[in-house]
Amino acid sequence: MNGPLPLVDVLRQQVAHLVREQAERDTVLHERTRHLRVAQALAHLGSWEWEIEGGAVRCSSELYRIFGRESGAEQLTFDGFITAVFPEDRDRVLASINQALGGRASYDVEYRIVRPNGEVRTIHSCAEVLRDDNGKPCRMSGSVLDITDRTRIAETLRSSQDKLRQALQASGIGLWDWNTHTNEMVLSEEWKRQLGYDKAELSDSFETWEGLLHPDDHDRVVVCLQDAVCKRQDEYRQEYRLRHKDGTYRWIESRAALVTEADGRQIRFLGSHMDITDRKRMEQAVRESEDRYRTLVDLSPSGVFVFCEGRAVYVNHRGALLLGASDPPELLGRSMFEFLHPDYHHDVHEHAHRVLAGNGSVHSAERTYLRKDGTSIPVQMEAARIVWNGTPAIIVLISDVTERKQAEEALRASEERFAKAFKTSPHPILISEIDTGRLVEVNDAASRLLCHHTEERESQIVSELEVLGSAEEQVRFRERMREVGPLRNMEVSLRASNGDIRRFLLSSEVIELNGKPCRVTVGDDVTDRKRAEDELRRSHGLLRQVIDGSPNFIFAKDSEGRFTMANKAVADCYGTTVHDLIGQTDADFNPHWDEVEFSREKDLEVMTSLQECFVAEEKFTDWSGATRWLQTIKRPIVDDQGCFHMVLGSATDITERKRMEETLLQHERDLNAALQDRERISQDLHDDILQSVYAAGLGLEACRSMMKRQPELTTDHFMATLEQAIEQLNQVIAKIRNFISGLEARVIHGVDFIEDLRTMVQTMCRASPIQCRVRIDDRVGQYFSPELAVHLINIVREALSNALRHSHATRITVSLRQFLGSVRLTVTDNGIGFNPKSVQGVGHGLENMTARAHKAGGVFAVRSEPHCGTRVLLDLPKDSPNYSN
Repeated sequence: MNGPLPLVDVLRQQVAHLVREQAERDTVLHERTRHLRVAQALAHLGSWEWEIEGGAVRCSSELYRIFGRESGAEQLTFDGFITAVFPEDRDRVLASINQALGGRASYDVEYRIVRPNGEVRTIHSCAEVLRDDNGKPCRMSGSVLDITDRTRIAETLRSSQDKLRQALQASGIGLWDWNTHTNEMVLSEEWKRQLGYDKAELSDSFETWEGLLHPDDHDRVVVCLQDAVCKRQDEYRQEYRLRHKDGTYRWIESRAALVTEADGRQIRFLGSHMDITDRKRMEQAVRESEDRYRTLVDLSPSGVFVFCEGRAVYVNHRGALLLGASDPPELLGRSMFEFLHPDYHHDVHEHAHRVLAGNGSVHSAERTYLRKDGTSIPVQMEAARIVWNGTPAIIVLISDVTERKQAEEALRASEERFAKAFKTSPHPILISEIDTGRLVEVNDAASRLLCHHTEERESQIVSELEVLGSAEEQVRFRERMREVGPLRNMEVSLRASNGDIRRFLLSSEVIELNGKPCRVTVGDDVTDRKRAEDELRRSHGLLRQVIDGSPNFIFAKDSEGRFTMANKAVADCYGTTVHDLIGQTDADFNPHWDEVEFSREKDLEVMTSLQECFVAEEKFTDWSGATRWLQTIKRPIVDDQGCFHMVLGSATDITERKRMEETLLQHERDLNAALQDRERISQDLHDDILQSVYAAGLGLEACRSMMKRQPELTTDHFMATLEQAIEQLNQVIAKIRNFISGLEARVIHGVDFIEDLRTMVQTMCRASPIQCRVRIDDRVGQYFSPELAVHLINIVREALSNALRHSHATRITVSLRQFLGSVRLTVTDNGIGFNPKSVQGVGHGLENMTARAHKAGGVFAVRSEPHCGTRVLLDLPKDSPNYSN
């Protein structure tokens, strides 16, 4: 019955079919898994998968093998993986995983692992992160590749490359690679370093190399290189210069060869680059050395001959001239015996044979050579063995000793003359041995000085000579005579054989006599000269005292205006010493250029004219700033040839005379002014005041006569009053007349200033209990002009009045004294004192005194402190126009 199959059978058939398909798929999967496992094993590539949430890790058997673990022994976890990573690489691996999980980077990292047996392997791992629908990482799968062998090979390659680079650097060889078709060029680091550049400072190009070529080498080198390319030369070599980074040029030796490519083409040059600058310099030095030696031989003062097989093969120019030839080729090819005097043929033949045989290195002797004209010439000959073009030869140097022979003869004559001069010299000359001090020989003058007999002389020791003076001088003489070395002008006192004491200057030199070091000592008797020098020194000292004691200025100057001599008066005027003044000029001390120029102009006038110059008046400012007037005489000092040597000057200080003249003129002007004032005052008093008073007197007289006619009582009263007024008026008139008479007398006969000052002080202090003292130098009064005297009296009156009224002092002193450069007035009290600043603007006393001091040309000061008294000072310089001598 063929009805439809039951549902169970259908299901059974489908299940069987699915089982067969599953079996087939498992077979295929197993086979492919086996193939993958084999491929991973062959490639050393392991795979892994990490469930991030659960932490499960699934690894291939190859990964277990890479990590050095048994595949089924233990399950590899994430922590176990991290533990297997080399400690120094763990942080980097974790950071890479975190970056991959965060999506910031892919997971691609190289690191090291440590197998359980301690072996370290290098791993390259790549992985991909799988994320869920929300983008959250859920699984990470990747591969692991063991690259340990590759890393070792790479490290070995790097080490080999470093060694090659170091070897190239040590050998100084740079490399270059040039593709002639593309014109591409590769330059090694050492190539660039040799020219002073870093690797990145120069580009790898043909143009770079070409741009560094020396301009003089460029065309030659480029043409040679192009020729090598065109002709496909197997080897290329050139020497040229390339510019260094510092601007200098270096010599380079470049070698290259064509490289055959895999396709058989030859389109690349592989070459080396070597700095040969030092070698070039050495070659240049060798060439220069050869040129120098060749030049030295050609220009040698000695004749140079080279004899090969007995004949001359080389003669320098000097040798040709010595033998009378104009050119060296004239002597080439001639036998060496043609140049020798026949007397020396046999001797020279034997010596030449020994030298060529090597039995003697150098042969030296005096010989006689013959010139071309047959004349003889004495020579010093030096001969040695050399190799000339591969053949043994003799080089001979000959020097003309004609002049030496003549010098030796002259020396013998000189020695004979020296012996005569030694014996007859008036100076004592001694020759003594340095080691023993024994006298070897003395001349007649020394014999007369020291002893009488030759036997005594030869046994005497030079250090035993009787030297007079202190113990130090005697010890110094003996030590110096024992020293080895020259002696110059050692002064000693010696006792002559006759007992006289003589002063000598001893000088000596060390010589060699009979193989022993000896000393030649020469004595110069300076006794008479010393006495003359002492006398001259005493004369100079006396003259110096006379010059320094003179009040006049005495000096001498050279052509540059520098002082070569000056006395103390000049130095004092400049505020320095005579020693410091020598070598200086007026401009070094006097800041007033007009005065310096005037003095220099007069010096030049004397130098030019060589005539004496008289300067009637010359202005001069000393170190203190005071002005002086000099009257100067300058005269030239000439040498023996009549040429100018220096200016000698003498100047007299006429400052006081100048001041007296000015004071006299001022006195005359004051006198004329006083006479005019006297006339005016007398006329005013007489014509105006006196007449008015006289008229008033007449009026009073008229009133009196009129009043007599009044009643008696009234008249008596008015008359008494009138009489009293008339009497007072007469007294006034008398006083005015007396004043006029006194004014005339004072102007005509002069004012006794000192007496008036004393009288005024005594009068003012008479009614006061204060003790007043007056100290006045009587010599001061005659020098003051009337105007200055009036100012002084008024200043004293004001100062004394203030002291009497306000000081509460017990003692007041008025002093007027003369100093070196000024006259000083002082009014001193021991009162309560005051603060000068606190009274400024109060009253006119201090202001009036200050004004009068200013008119008098003086310096006014008030010094006072509370409870310390008061001192009023007035300094009047003597060169003030109000001060008259």
